[in-house]
Amino acid sequence: MSMLNEVRPVETQERDRSFKGRVKDLLPWKGDSIKEIIRKVVYLGSICALIYCGYTVYVYQFGTSDMYENQEYLSNLYHSASDTTEEAENTDNTAVSEVTTVDNVDVTDDVTTDVEVSKYPEGMLSSFEAIYDINSDVIGWLSIDTLTDDDGNAYIDYPVMQTTDNDYYLTHDVFGNETTYGALFVDYNEEITAEGNSQNIIIYGHSMASGTYFRHLLDYKNSVSTVSNNRVITFSTLYEESQYIIVACFIIGIYDYQDTLPLFAYHTIYDFDTIEDFDYWYQNVMYRNYYTTDIECTMEDEYITLSTCSYEISDLRCVIVARKLHDGEDPSVYTYKSNPDARKPAAYYIAYGMDVPEGGPDYQYYKEEDE
Repeated sequence: MSMLNEVRPVETQERDRSFKGRVKDLLPWKGDSIKEIIRKVVYLGSICALIYCGYTVYVYQFGTSDMYENQEYLSNLYHSASDTTEEAENTDNTAVSEVTTVDNVDVTDDVTTDVEVSKYPEGMLSSFEAIYDINSDVIGWLSIDTLTDDDGNAYIDYPVMQTTDNDYYLTHDVFGNETTYGALFVDYNEEITAEGNSQNIIIYGHSMASGTYFRHLLDYKNSVSTVSNNRVITFSTLYEESQYIIVACFIIGIYDYQDTLPLFAYHTIYDFDTIEDFDYWYQNVMYRNYYTTDIECTMEDEYITLSTCSYEISDLRCVIVARKLHDGEDPSVYTYKSNPDARKPAAYYIAYGMDVPEGGPDYQYYKEEDE
């Protein structure tokens, strides 16, 4: 101890261990040098960044109470309105007109009434009114009723939004709040009207580790039984409720460098103007499909494409393609089989030490039979 005291500089001062002293060690203080102030600012900034990153990871992993409460609230609004609409349609309502009589003589007043202009789009289903009042960007509702948790609640049961770009609802919820989970949304290029829709409606959503939004789309990669038992998707636009049967599930990269094949820009194909357009899209989907099926798909059919992040390697997407069911079509009659040759991006094979398959989609343009 004596030796330590001898070598310690005379001007060395004991650190102030009081609360005030500890605060002075952390915060810029009067009398601090410029170097000391910079050190403290950088340190505090690092602490704030660490806290923010930790919070972001927590929200991604577990979600927030607001997220679950808002989803339950919106779901109740939509489904209760749908139930009410169905009851009204099943009820025989007869309009009764009242006539004023004086001394047994019918009297009709000449009354001018203003016609109230609806604030809702013409032809909109009444089940959307409550959601539309919250946010007029709503364009539909998506649910997979059979893909549920242990309590029977559907994992995917959300409103679908559409605005003028594809960035806003990556970071904003249905109420317009800035969030990490955003909302499900339709590509801004899509046309959805009372008169008709684009042939291939592309819907995006985050894959949250908490199991919310599109996270459980990843289940379709796991086994044929998953798609077989959860094959029907309900997607209702503002103007029509429809059901779709899943025909494909695949993973794909979003950059040219990830594959030896030309980039299949599935997210830019909204309509099929020619049979060549359809065949290019369909063969690329089936070449990558995790399973094969006997479901027939044609250029005249309508489709939805669901897209979310996949995590085998960086910058992958998991994509589900479903065809609109025809009137009277029974979705249960079709079969699914595993496809051992489902093509992944070249970067996937390289990352896992496998050979990259050769070849590519086999385009077979459908031709009308000669008369």
